[in-house]
Amino acid sequence: MRTNARSLAVEVRGVTVLARMGVAPRGRGTSVAPVGRDADVDARTVTDFLDRLADRTPTPAGGSVAALCTAQAAALVAMVARYCEAPVLVERAVRLVARAQQLAVDDERAFRAVAEVWEVPRGAWSDDEERRSAIGAALLDASEPQAQVVETAIEVLVLIDLLRPATAARPGLASDLVAAGEVARAGSAIARMNVESNVRTLPDSESRSRLLRRMGVTKGRA
Repeated sequence: MRTNARSLAVEVRGVTVLARMGVAPRGRGTSVAPVGRDADVDARTVTDFLDRLADRTPTPAGGSVAALCTAQAAALVAMVARYCEAPVLVERAVRLVARAQQLAVDDERAFRAVAEVWEVPRGAWSDDEERRSAIGAALLDASEPQAQVVETAIEVLVLIDLLRPATAARPGLASDLVAAGEVARAGSAIARMNVESNVRTLPDSESRSRLLRRMGVTKGRA
């Protein structure tokens, strides 16, 4: 069996289960660089997504919902920024929309890999430690998109604060900002819970500690 931080290959009695995680850390903190989106981001409608969400399948699930909550919040912010003629904030919000949409795709891929490892029969592993190690590596990788959802949601909230003065005399836009803030906080709370749930039972490691530190730093901000 071979595992590393970015991919997971499980060789079991001549059969290889290969799951490319598709999750690469994009730095720490809350800054968001320009991001390209996979074709999967734009390939389905809202109805398609809801149908898939309602299916009895491991993905999409709460992680995708968290990412798309954040994307919707950022899109509302972009709309308000356009009405307020704030092009710099429009650009920042649009980049956050793209980032959150991509994170929804990343989350599905990463958690699908977790499900595939869980499906390998227990007797196919050389020992329990090998199985625990593979599951732990997959769960750590699955936590990264969710940690980035939390950080992205915080960026959305920062933009909301910057736009509030411009909407003080415009109640319709102000209510849209309130909606964006509530949805961004919901996305952040879901994603943080997912990270904590994923790593709760894992043994101490630098990767686990780093993730929990990131969530601790952001907990008071969203």
